[in-house]
Amino acid sequence: MAIYTDNPQFAKAFLPPEVVNGFAPADTPAPTLTPLFSQVFGDRRPVVSARSEEDLFSSLLLSEHSKRSQYDQLIELARTEAGLPDRVACLAGAGDEFHGFKGRPWRSVQGNLHLAVHLAPKQEIDRFAVAFTILAALSVTESLTQIVGLEKRPRIKWVNDILLGGAKVGGVLAYTQSQGEVVTSAVLGIGINLEARPRVEPTPFVPAVAAVRDFLPGGGRRLREAVLWALLETLDRNYRVLEEEGVSPLLDRYRSHSLVLGREVRVCSEGSDESLEVLAEGRVTGLGENLELYLDGRNDPISGGRLIVGPGPSEG
Repeated sequence: MAIYTDNPQFAKAFLPPEVVNGFAPADTPAPTLTPLFSQVFGDRRPVVSARSEEDLFSSLLLSEHSKRSQYDQLIELARTEAGLPDRVACLAGAGDEFHGFKGRPWRSVQGNLHLAVHLAPKQEIDRFAVAFTILAALSVTESLTQIVGLEKRPRIKWVNDILLGGAKVGGVLAYTQSQGEVVTSAVLGIGINLEARPRVEPTPFVPAVAAVRDFLPGGGRRLREAVLWALLETLDRNYRVLEEEGVSPLLDRYRSHSLVLGREVRVCSEGSDESLEVLAEGRVTGLGENLELYLDGRNDPISGGRLIVGPGPSEG
């Protein structure tokens, strides 16, 4: 995996020492990466590069600050005639115009992880409309479970929020581009509050926000490095499963990490927090093949809306 950055001092918090020690002036990027380099690094000071023996992704680009959402940048480049290579990842320390699901604001803070990934499977992917959301949310959850000493179990709140101890610590986005049933491009956006808790006003949908470090006695050593590499490894492994076996094995594991199964919920419209319309409420009895919610006593599944989760057992 080739690693590029315009700020080695920033990048070393996310990289193993042996990779940082291998930094050297970068060669001219391959033509397939030139537009992405221009978007990520612009005309800032010369890029340096290193190579990791871990063959997880083809390229990883790290920048301390992004003027725009790198998730949006990857989508724009994927739509061009030239497209983008498979397995390219961009990481920003913070940035402007970052957003969450449905364009909702996402506060990016230094010390946290903001990752955008481009995949180019160029093959049929079953249920691709939800497959890449499942891939991203499951990979974040499974990577956090690998962090030694984490006091709470990470859970997935339908459909794309990651919680620890009932507080939101992350979220994922997914975009797909297809020709018929063949997925030509997929872009994943992943945000995880690692070391800093953003200042966010509580809402019925996100009553509390936290950082992963809040659940680590002693704060966790080299947390950014540990989470990034666990996440890249888990994404790589789960992406291979998706390509070779389809989405069903990932969906089974997604369900096992679900926060909402068995819980009382209210499903509300997508309007503002001040004008809530409750569409349905009840106990969640199942998650369908396309992530639709099944509620006790209701025949029709729920495929969209914002979720308020009722009290449940203490999350261990």
